[in-house]
Amino acid sequence: MILKDKPKYLQLFEQIKSEILQGVYVGGQKIPGENETAEKYGMSRQTVRQALAMLEQEQFVERKQGSGTYIKESKKERKKTWRVGVIATYISEYIFPSILRGMESELTENGFSMMLNATGNRVDSERAILEEYLKKPVDGLIVEGTKTALPNPNLSLYEKLEKKGIPVVFFNGYYPQNQEQIYVVMNDKRGGYQAVSHLISKGHKKIAGIFKNDDRQGLNRYAGYLEALIEHKLPIQDEWVIWFNSENRRYLLADEGARVIQSLQDCTAVVCYNDEIAVKLVNLLKSCDKEVPQDMAVISFDHSLFSDLSAVPLTSLNHPKEVLGSVAARKLLNMMEGREESSLVMEWGFSSGKSTEGKLIK
Repeated sequence: MILKDKPKYLQLFEQIKSEILQGVYVGGQKIPGENETAEKYGMSRQTVRQALAMLEQEQFVERKQGSGTYIKESKKERKKTWRVGVIATYISEYIFPSILRGMESELTENGFSMMLNATGNRVDSERAILEEYLKKPVDGLIVEGTKTALPNPNLSLYEKLEKKGIPVVFFNGYYPQNQEQIYVVMNDKRGGYQAVSHLISKGHKKIAGIFKNDDRQGLNRYAGYLEALIEHKLPIQDEWVIWFNSENRRYLLADEGARVIQSLQDCTAVVCYNDEIAVKLVNLLKSCDKEVPQDMAVISFDHSLFSDLSAVPLTSLNHPKEVLGSVAARKLLNMMEGREESSLVMEWGFSSGKSTEGKLIK
């Protein structure tokens, strides 16, 4: 029954709230619309709208545009499993072992075991893994987004995980379509800018780039590359930019070596997407009797083992691998304890030692 000693919208708010708590409505159920409710209680639509707004603010209901107002499903208390799933594009190669060590150290120190999965940067593999995690008990997930520059068909699965009360933290790459996600990533646009600026400081004016086009990292590094060239009023040529993707990354500088060399012939320096590509480029240049850095300066990203083992030691922006993994794990631990978290964008440093273009920035 509605009391008459309070504003009408507050009376209605308390009436519907009471019905929800008493189980008259259940989670996910659609409640009567504004017109029907206004007619039932003899109130104006504005009054009903105010009451529903209060119910939404208190998280008793949620409004779905074009559909109506629904009782919000409460997240049931889940039994702790002490297991955390980690989904990465790759596990045993490149910088991933170091990132995973950082995660594992943080998780095991807090009593959690880590379950590893690799997508191979394939959305179908990501989908199969997520579907399994919706069935198996796990307390949280740490995920590297798959082909994050492209539309992703698996976002609904992440929504299902959220409804089940399973928090997710993204690392390296995330999906910009999801505004509420928590992530730990590198400042890739700034990194692209730093790499080009460093080459400019060494006197280079014609600078090429090799970038990956199916993840946000590649697009953002390219954006920083362009920004630095524009700022310094240096030429931008489409033929100086070489693109590759997840499917052809292993063959780019082998099968298409002649095309790459032709694209670079007017340039004195090149920014590579990462050390793996940079090492392949150095080897390709040497096979064409071009010396690095005398004939072509090369700079890349990640400061991995590739950069140290290269025939010519690479100048490479330093990725804080274990630290990034540890930070991502710590954020997930906080979220699993119900604490608020925020995303983090980490900055690049420069590697130390010899380089493919001369003296390093400290």
